[in-house]
Amino acid sequence: MNSLKIFDQTFTDDTNFVFVVLFDLLNNSDLEVLLPKEYNILLNKFNQNIEFASFKKLDLNIVLNDENKESLIKIFESIYSNRFRSIPKDENNVLKSKLFLNGDLKKIGKIIYKQLDNRINETDIYNTILNGLKCGTFYELSIVNPEELEGNWTSIKESGALRINYNMTDWTPLGSKIELKIEKFHSGMYKFICSTKVMDYNTRNVFLIDVYESNVEIKDGFFYHYNFESNKLIYKMPIYEFENETFKTQIADFEFVLQRNKTIK
Repeated sequence: MNSLKIFDQTFTDDTNFVFVVLFDLLNNSDLEVLLPKEYNILLNKFNQNIEFASFKKLDLNIVLNDENKESLIKIFESIYSNRFRSIPKDENNVLKSKLFLNGDLKKIGKIIYKQLDNRINETDIYNTILNGLKCGTFYELSIVNPEELEGNWTSIKESGALRINYNMTDWTPLGSKIELKIEKFHSGMYKFICSTKVMDYNTRNVFLIDVYESNVEIKDGFFYHYNFESNKLIYKMPIYEFENETFKTQIADFEFVLQRNKTIK
């Protein structure tokens, strides 16, 4: 699983794309000339990933800010428009990059081979990145009335697991499935409470505990999450693919597909 973070949004996919995106960025002359500080930060990240032979996460927030956002958009647009005119990405061509001049080519070759295998369609990933930069979301938003989301939901697919610190408890988590309750709070705000199953390893009893809670405002296709104690904005997360009593959203860095619980008559 590869993941990409831009502002509050996280995109995940089973295909490889982190290596390709970093490689294309660092071989783009505009990045090095126009944003040298950002170039060096990304180069350091790339070299660390090479050292540990792992390209799983790319957090563009390490270089992205309001001042350079437009420049980064233009750089990604350039990469996107030139993707069919650039040298094909096979192991031999990639190894010729200046990024590997002083490296162990045998080791790097193995990493490149693995990263280029099962890689994402480049048109798809650069469309996704440009949407994230320009629109603040990777997805086509579902504009829904808050009342349509009220009620109880169960996740049917999760890209990760919400956790608390279990070190000081006698509990162990059971899987990544969550139960989500969305209920009216006050002044257009809703309670957003996620629970998951745990087992007490002394008694073997299984029960639900709350692992995430916020107050949310639902508008313009987003959940605006606020700290339930201080009421400070934490982040906004997209609501998408809302249909047939299911929808998708993100909580923390994970994507959840949620299905409405059936009412027992």
